Amino acid sequence: MKFGDQPLDPVWPVDANEVFVVLPRKIDERLKTAGATYYPWDSRALPKGLSVAGDAVLARLVTGFATTGADVDQFADIVRGR
Repeated sequence: MKFGDQPLDPVWPVDANEVFVVLPRKIDERLKTAGATYYPWDSRALPKGLSVAGDAVLARLVTGFATTGADVDQFADIVRGR
């Protein structure tokens, strides 16, 4: 997945309504300022050989039955800086 010049690939395969992604801190701050809600995740849970840079956050993104396509689009637009 690419947002502008920023690739944001899931850390693990996506098999359900949860996606784990490493967010650059500037995107994390932009999302939080816009009111996005998601969960920071302990980077010690990462597969061997992967790590999170000091200027990034491992995040757990979760959708539910109430999550709409518009919600996802809005989240993506915030990531893109729109």
